[in-house]
Amino acid sequence: MFAHRRPTGRRGSSAWRRAVALGAGAVLAWTGGAIALAPLAHAGTITPTVHCTLPAGQGEATGPQQFTIELTPDVVDPGGKVHAKVTLGPSPATSGLSLNDVPTTPSVDLAMSGGATGTVTVTGPEVALDVPSGQPIEIPPYEGDFLIPANASGPITFTPLRNITRTKVLGSNYTTTCQVTAGGGSIGTVTAEGSAGQPATLIAPTTAVRPSTAVALSGSRWTAGATPVPSLCAADGGGCDTGKFASSSLTINGSGQLTGSAVLAAAGTVPDGSYLVKVGDGTKETTAPLTVQAFVPDGPRAIALSRGSGPVGSVITVTGSDYYQDRWINTVGLDAGGATLDETAVYVKSRPDGTFSVDFTVSDPAIASIQVDEANDPATLLTTPFTVTEATATLSAGTAKVKPGGSIAVSGGGWPSGVTPAAALCAADGTGCNAAGISGSTLRIAADGTLSGTVTAAGSTARGVYALQVTAGGQQALTQLTVSPTYIVLTPASGPRGTAVTVLGQGFAKVATVSITGLRADGSKTSDSVRTKVVGLDGAFSQTFTVNAADTVAIRVREVLVNPRTETAAFTVQDGTAPAGASFALSPPEGPPGTVVQVTGRGFAPVATVSVTGRTADGKQTADSYVTRVIGLDGTFALNFTVRDPATKAIRACEVLVNGKTVQQLFTVS
Repeated sequence: MFAHRRPTGRRGSSAWRRAVALGAGAVLAWTGGAIALAPLAHAGTITPTVHCTLPAGQGEATGPQQFTIELTPDVVDPGGKVHAKVTLGPSPATSGLSLNDVPTTPSVDLAMSGGATGTVTVTGPEVALDVPSGQPIEIPPYEGDFLIPANASGPITFTPLRNITRTKVLGSNYTTTCQVTAGGGSIGTVTAEGSAGQPATLIAPTTAVRPSTAVALSGSRWTAGATPVPSLCAADGGGCDTGKFASSSLTINGSGQLTGSAVLAAAGTVPDGSYLVKVGDGTKETTAPLTVQAFVPDGPRAIALSRGSGPVGSVITVTGSDYYQDRWINTVGLDAGGATLDETAVYVKSRPDGTFSVDFTVSDPAIASIQVDEANDPATLLTTPFTVTEATATLSAGTAKVKPGGSIAVSGGGWPSGVTPAAALCAADGTGCNAAGISGSTLRIAADGTLSGTVTAAGSTARGVYALQVTAGGQQALTQLTVSPTYIVLTPASGPRGTAVTVLGQGFAKVATVSITGLRADGSKTSDSVRTKVVGLDGAFSQTFTVNAADTVAIRVREVLVNPRTETAAFTVQDGTAPAGASFALSPPEGPPGTVVQVTGRGFAPVATVSVTGRTADGKQTADSYVTRVIGLDGTFALNFTVRDPATKAIRACEVLVNGKTVQQLFTVS
């Protein structure tokens, strides 16, 4: 749920409370209208006593009010449309404030008797009114349509029951109802004659529904292709209000079938109770019972933080449960003395199930705890500690080598959580950083501050040694990154004598032969045996090279009888036991569709063929083409596999027609 910055100032300030009170005082009895015009021909006029219930605790008012209503036509088909022109006299209640351009929607409920029973509502368009203080409020005459029941027959008499006015003041919606209590009577009669076909049906949930949730509705025999409009009415059919639905996905197909749902407005707009949901399509309308019951907490309120500590700049998630639904939840930081740090405050509305979730930015180093309350109620205060820590962001780029346009895995720790990292390519000394040097990024920071993802070097990047810079929430770190169309990677890059080093090459001439040698500090060859390997059609190769010479400082790869292109990587001889090499690896282990993944294997059958495929979550092969490679005499292979299918969950390598050895590593499509 989207979080908003709260109004400036401390919670519960007297200025804010005065503003709310001012808005409430401005919504008095907006059911008065213009001074009654002379009744039109055939229009009915009555002047009953009405009792007005005013919103926002403004009290009540009683007095006479004139109703002049003209109904046309005189005769209408059952289920047909009646047009009404309404003129109201001054209301017995007035506003205590002068306001301008107040959005106002008037309506009147009419009771039917004789040829039909029930209640219909005439609703006028929204108008902007100027409201003078202490004077009758003048609502211009308005017009609206309603449908009579499909089973109506004969003369139908219409009697005003109440008028209802809905206004919007200071961002809130208010309803004023003036009920006829005495002196009422008929304002006209319409005769239902003819045949309008079968009535439409409407099916609504029989169990209680919550405000702010979707209400599934269905039915048949509606007007094909028409636009259905839902409204919520009182149990007697009056007071119908389209504003009590926040949105609607209802549709009527070519066969007259009604399907879809309508989302109820928030709990403050739709109180608990029994209603009628009404749907009209301009030609037909019908109702169905609907019970609304807001979520009621069944336990004490509870809050939790996604992280109990973090550096300044972190974005943590604050969650809560067992709150009343559709209430404003205020979240704010406190210092060690318990004082409110107003600039940290955010607020969000609770969900229909009584839970909430809001992102809270650790923007002040003085934060010692986080406090939550419901609707500014001191009785609902909950506080949990939070520790602001020093940032110790680390950054690593794995092999630290990538081709222009290639992707490489990046990792790290100690980053501010909840912040989106940004990457840039800098000179080797960390200067001249340029975001354009990175053409793509999937970097993200987990709740525990762990950085992961990939970055893609721009295809135009020149060969060289650079620094990769990552920035997030005020924290920044650098790591070395070599960008080159041709490079080698050693795994491991250090070890004792006897270490079998996997030499991976990228960007070499297709089908060329490369020689691999050890180098001394003076550039001469060591005593270790030279190894050779044929490069694959994708320019990649993998070959093991055993380091026995203690004076080895580097390993060199050179193409034979071609360019000859040469690449060198440092190797450090250490004391100890030679480690085992990796059996299967992907680089990078994630990326968007189109990512070229470097696949390397070790320990396979020499000279066997290996097939590499993408795999879905259920283990089936993806739509991507498989790639094959003949394994070297040392049991290693290297190839490039392009992931295009977004359903890819892993990459698998399998020997063909030998012992069927299969290995698999997860790959994440981002």
